[in-house]
This record gives sequence, C-alpha cells and structure tokens, in this order.
Amino acid sequence: MVEYILGNYLVDTGKITKEQLKATLDKQDSVRVKLGLIAVSEGMMTLEQADEVNRLQAIMDQRFGDIAVSKGYLTDEQIGKLLKMQGNSYLMFVQTLVDNGYASMEELDQLVNDFRQANGYSNSEMDAFKSDDVDRIIPLLIPDEGKQFADVIAIAVKTIIRLIDRHVYVGNAAMVNAFPSENQVSQALEGTDGIIDCFSERDGALLNVCSVFGKEDFAKLDMDSLDAAGEFLNCINGLYASALSPQGKFLELMPPDYTDVTSQAKPAICRVPIFVGDHGLYFTVAELA
Repeated sequence: MVEYILGNYLVDTGKITKEQLKATLDKQDSVRVKLGLIAVSEGMMTLEQADEVNRLQAIMDQRFGDIAVSKGYLTDEQIGKLLKMQGNSYLMFVQTLVDNGYASMEELDQLVNDFRQANGYSNSEMDAFKSDDVDRIIPLLIPDEGKQFADVIAIAVKTIIRLIDRHVYVGNAAMVNAFPSENQVSQALEGTDGIIDCFSERDGALLNVCSVFGKEDFAKLDMDSLDAAGEFLNCINGLYASALSPQGKFLELMPPDYTDVTSQAKPAICRVPIFVGDHGLYFTVAELA
C-alpha cells in the first residue's frame, strides 16, 4: 500500500512520471531489497559504509551481512532483523526507484522528507508509514473525528488485500454529511458501540470487487452484483464483530441494505477512498443513530 501512496505523491509533485511509477510498481514484485539499503534506511549504517561493503562484495565471495559484521558495522542480531525486513514494501519501492535510475539514495532521502512535511507527519508517524502495516497507517489518513473507526476501516482494507487484490491503497479520509444513495450497499451492526458502514462506487473498483468476490464477470452494478458486495461487506463486518467480542462488546449484523441509510447514522460520518489497482471505491462508516 505504501508504495502507491508515496508513488502518487512523487508523480503529483513532478519528481517522477506516471510511466516511471508504473515501471517501478511492475518491477517491484520481483525485487528483493538489498540489506545495505535497509541498514542505511534504519540508521544502522551510513551510506559510505554500505557502499564500502558493496565494493568489497565485488571482490570477495562473501555475503553483505558477513562482511558488515567482520568490519564491525553490524552485529549478528542486526543482520537477523534486516533479513526479516527484506519484504517491506516501502523498502522494495525505494530499492526499485534507485535500481531504475529514477532517483539516487540521497535524492530519495530528501523526497521522503518532503512527503513527511507535506503531510504533517512526525518522525514516529513516518516510521508507521514506512512499516507498511495497515493498522498503523490507517490512523494517519483519518481526521480526528473519525479515528474511532480506524479498526473497522483497517479490517476492510486488509480483507480487500487478502481476498480481492493486493495492489490496494487508501487516500485521505474526510468527514461528510451523508451516506451515498446510489450504487451502494450498507450494513448496520447493532449492539455495543454499534456502527453502520457502506461500500459505494467511485470509478469502477466496487464493480471489480463484486466480480472477484462473486466469482462472476458482472457488467454493471445492479442488484445481482451488489448482492456480492453485500456478502463481502458482511464478511468484513463479521471479522470486526469477532475482534470486539473478547472485549465484551457484542454486535449483531443486520441484513445488507441498498437504500439511503443516512437517517440511521449519527452526524460524524467518515468516508474513505480505497483504490484497487487503477480504480476506486468509497468505504463510509458512522455510529448508529
């Protein structure tokens, strides 16, 4: 998810082109991040030390980690931590940008800092962003009035990644006055801290969700396709209700609804744009009135 958020920022600010972003994302899946890049990014090594070890690798039949440990730059414990981080999407994205020649490591450090400042993120919030952990990133994208919904939003995003398409990212959420009334499906969860949430179309992603989850190539959003979206929403809300159960909070899932449900919600309605590939949908949630 993080690679799309940062990548679109770099396109919007003219740092890279849309074509370069696409090439980076296409290549990223096959990239295994170099330990040196991770070590520099995590502040365990300087760029000069990493470059030195890379040069030594060219003339020595040893792994990066073995050389770094022998030079006293890293410990065995740090190497173990770095190996676990090689699948991090943020680091894979940065590695691919560097490998493709779209930016140097020094330039990327500045670009990432510009991104942090543009979004008003603290250093700890930026660490959460770099983790590519959905549960840590979602609160960064939600206004204070909507942070109470971070858990259900995170479950929705993770379920889309797991069952629909892993190429998913989230835009900045906004507080709105009403639920959508067309091309949507909603569901109420009654009980302790009850909520009502909704999937609605933006520009094609909801139809894609319907087709993938319903295992049918739907041509348009109608009651047949929206039934599949309702089943998918029910799946998400079931996971959310189960997560709350150990806390002594019990929610009963009502049947999906395909009408305007604004009157069932309290005024603080949070709308989140979710992008699946090149298309988007909205996930909207509020407390039950």
